Amino acid sequence: MTGPNSGTPLRAGSNSSNLRIGPILESLIGYATLLFFALLCIAPFIWMIGTSFKADAELYEFPPSFLPASLQWQNYLDAIHSPNALRQLINSLIYACGSTLCNLVFCSLAGYALARLQFPGRTVIFAAVVGLLMVPAQSQIVPVFLIVQKIPFAGGNNWLGQGGTGLLNTYWGMILPSAATPFGIFLMRQFFTRIPMEYEEAARLDGAGTFMIFWRVILPLARPSMAVLGILSFQAAWNDFIWPLILTSSRDMATLQLGLQLLQTGPDARWNVVMAMATLITLPVILVYIVVQQFVVDGGVSTGIKG
Repeated sequence: MTGPNSGTPLRAGSNSSNLRIGPILESLIGYATLLFFALLCIAPFIWMIGTSFKADAELYEFPPSFLPASLQWQNYLDAIHSPNALRQLINSLIYACGSTLCNLVFCSLAGYALARLQFPGRTVIFAAVVGLLMVPAQSQIVPVFLIVQKIPFAGGNNWLGQGGTGLLNTYWGMILPSAATPFGIFLMRQFFTRIPMEYEEAARLDGAGTFMIFWRVILPLARPSMAVLGILSFQAAWNDFIWPLILTSSRDMATLQLGLQLLQTGPDARWNVVMAMATLITLPVILVYIVVQQFVVDGGVSTGIKG
């Protein structure tokens, strides 16, 4: 076969093969790039887990080995039996679960009020919530600490908030500052605005009040956003180091993050035990995400609206 204006023969399969190879090559380059960055993100976790199984002598080898020669499970036993480990676990669970529960309750109520209820100053309050998202958390530490310390009738304080310690070294002192976050309120409000008003109108025709509509109609539809808020709240409280460090001065109130810091202090710190403790601390967040992820998928399917 030749072209209409020249005697050059045309290859029928050349153009089609190039069309097939092009997208395949682009896909391979894309997957290779994603794989590279995925390994780059996973590498510190692999290093942490590998170091947690190393013997003491392997920690100081040069060049360092990425994986241990043999699995030293004793490192995990030493981490579990470290001083006050059980108490630190209880403190972390109370802090993380309490903060998560308070966020789910208060942020959902506030988000529903800002999305559905009509009251004076609603726009100003929502603007303040959005503005608080831009305030750095570090700038809030000192004011929040003084508020917690000066709460009246707590920790020996009088009605002026003087004479005692307030909520320092208490679980309420850790939980209350993160009981309702601007991000949680914003997240829930944005989700509630996407729910059609027809659901509420049908419930009102059946005689349901505002709170009953929120509890029986709106909240079940909000399972995806509730799951996301729960994951983020639990992760933030579980991994929090600064606020428990500032608030508590007693080792009985220390969390696992503070206990991890105590393990790596001193000249005789065993970094394999430190990495074993860090691995154990990471597991609950991963397990919570795996469990709640299914609720996110189920909730997203159940909230599908047919036209």
